[in-house]
Amino acid sequence: MNSTHLTEEQLQALADSTDDTTRLEMGHISTCAACRIKFENYQLINSTIQELPMASFDPDLPDYIVGMLIPQRAPIHWAALLAASLGGLLVTVATVIYGKQFIALFIQLPDILRYFFALLPLSLISVQTVLSLIRYRQKMNTIIKKTDSLQPKLDW
Repeated sequence: MNSTHLTEEQLQALADSTDDTTRLEMGHISTCAACRIKFENYQLINSTIQELPMASFDPDLPDYIVGMLIPQRAPIHWAALLAASLGGLLVTVATVIYGKQFIALFIQLPDILRYFFALLPLSLISVQTVLSLIRYRQKMNTIIKKTDSLQPKLDW
């Protein structure tokens, strides 16, 4: 029995291809249990690696990732924009044509209903403004957190 064992590099080279093996090295592996176990482990690793599916790279992946990093513009909802424009135009035309009748109708309402019809649109606009400011603040906080995480931390 040979007292010197094969090196890890020799065992790996033998496991990779048995064509270039010498009789001396294969003879040592057949007689040395420690080297044989290492050699068989390297062969098992190589065969397992050969059985793994080949990874494929999607060429559109970098564009997809960049698209996720760059903020996209919000889509324009053309139907809502058209409906709001037509509604505003209709109210304007109705005010021009029937303005005096609206005023007479509005004056005939009790005081509580006049205040209700006057304050309701103002309160809705105020609530919408406050909600918009809250959403804007949340978006800004998110952006600040993202940019802070990208900044290197300096310990001075």
